[in-house]
Order: sequence, then C-alpha cells, then structure tokens
Amino acid sequence: MSTDPEELPLTIDLDSLSEEQIRQYTFVDVREDTERLIKPCRELTHEHFPLSRFQPADGFPADPGKQYIFFCAKGQRSLMLAEYLREQGVNNVCSLDGGIDAIKHHFRKS
Repeated sequence: MSTDPEELPLTIDLDSLSEEQIRQYTFVDVREDTERLIKPCRELTHEHFPLSRFQPADGFPADPGKQYIFFCAKGQRSLMLAEYLREQGVNNVCSLDGGIDAIKHHFRKS
C-alpha cells in the first residue's frame, strides 16, 4: 500500500498495513483527555489533538511531508475530522477503522 497522499484512502484498516507501513504514518489521537485516561494507547507512538480543541479557522497543523491517521474511540469522530480536512484540501489525512479498539486488537494478536 502506498503512503502517497494522493492515494491515501479516507479510512484505513490497521490490519491491512505491514509493521513497516505502520511506522511510516503519524498517528493522532483525537479523543479527549478523560477518554485517554480510561483507555490509554501504549501500543504505538502517537500525537494528541483532541477534537474538542479543533477550530476550523485554525485548521490542523499538518506537515505536508507526513501522512496522518486519526483515531478515536470507535472511528466516527476521527472520520468526521478526516472528511472535513479533505474538503479543505488537506489530503494527507485519514481515519482508522475501529478506533482505539482496533489498535488494541491489532497489537494483541501480533
């Protein structure tokens, strides 16, 4: 699977990626602080950008040289953010299918 932003799907299944491909992406947790305390993500390195702090006028500080995979609890909020940013012309973002549960499941079976 290419990590070319032009070919980046809107949603992505973690199990479809190799470990090498996983390391090429920048994962961004859009959950709130309280959610992160209840179900922390220790399985992979990631940034934190809570959706509640997102301001459309400010956008998302995306580095054009990176590809971002947003995740939340189940994949709905991260998908909303990815769709919105795509509409604004930010094409190097996508949403993780299944959210934090998909991450936990993926690394539990590895």
